[in-house]
Amino acid sequence: MSVIRVEPRGGRDFDVTVAEETPPGVSGLSFSYRVRADDAVLAATGTAADDEPALLALVRVSFEYLLAREPAGSILSSFELSVIGRYFPTYLADIADRAPR
Repeated sequence: MSVIRVEPRGGRDFDVTVAEETPPGVSGLSFSYRVRADDAVLAATGTAADDEPALLALVRVSFEYLLAREPAGSILSSFELSVIGRYFPTYLADIADRAPR
C-alpha cells in the first residue's frame, strides 16, 4: 500500500509524493511527481479550475487510479493528467465518476 501526498504549487499545478507504507523503522521507497490538472480532464470530470479542494482530490484519485495499474516507479515524473488516458484509455470515463465536483 502507498501513501499519497498532494501539495498545491499554485493554479492547477501540484507536487505529489508517493511513499511505500512500511513498518516503523523500515525504510521504504518514495517517489516525487509534478502534475498539472489540464483543461481536458477538468472538462471531462466537471471540476472547476478554481476549486482547489476539488483539484487536490482529483489529483489524488488520479494517482490512486494509476497505482492500481502500475508501480510508482513506472509513473512519469512530470505530466498533465490527460496523459494518463494515452496509457489507460478508460481513464477519463473511470475517473469522471470518482472525481469530486
